Amino acid sequence: MDGATAMVRIFGWLACFGALALLILAMTTGTRVSAANAVRIDHATVRLSPVPGRPAAGYFTITAGSAAVELTGVVAAHARVELHGMSMAGNVMRMNRLPSVRVAAGRTVRFAPGGSHLMIFDLPATASAAKMPLTFVFADGTRVDVTASVVAAGAEAMPMPMPMPMPMPHGTH
Repeated sequence: MDGATAMVRIFGWLACFGALALLILAMTTGTRVSAANAVRIDHATVRLSPVPGRPAAGYFTITAGSAAVELTGVVAAHARVELHGMSMAGNVMRMNRLPSVRVAAGRTVRFAPGGSHLMIFDLPATASAAKMPLTFVFADGTRVDVTASVVAAGAEAMPMPMPMPMPMPHGTH
């Protein structure tokens, strides 16, 4: 075997070991690797309710990789989590449960105050801890484990990108 052939074999083996190392790293950090896509969850925050026993709200950004993804749910230990959106019906803002949220390839969707968010029900009293594990579940079976920061009611969880237009009747004052 000549020197060039030996170098090609060595680089081939190094590439295989590198790919294996990345796969092991992804598995140990709680992220299940999807062959078609890499999805990223950032800025995960849970804002506690000012009234004990009432639902908390969850906010985050989700970025799809090279393929679109569909978020079908979020799981938390000892709590029930629902995806919620906001819509305007007449002059009334309404909150509605979302069955899923689709994120186009290479795009980012923000779950933020005044818009789409998580509703987190039945939180135990220990939820006032600084961190809360969440598992994001996708239609293709991918699960992404994230540790969300927990903030008190009234604390800023995520700044809103722009104010939401709200029609206000001004004829009564």
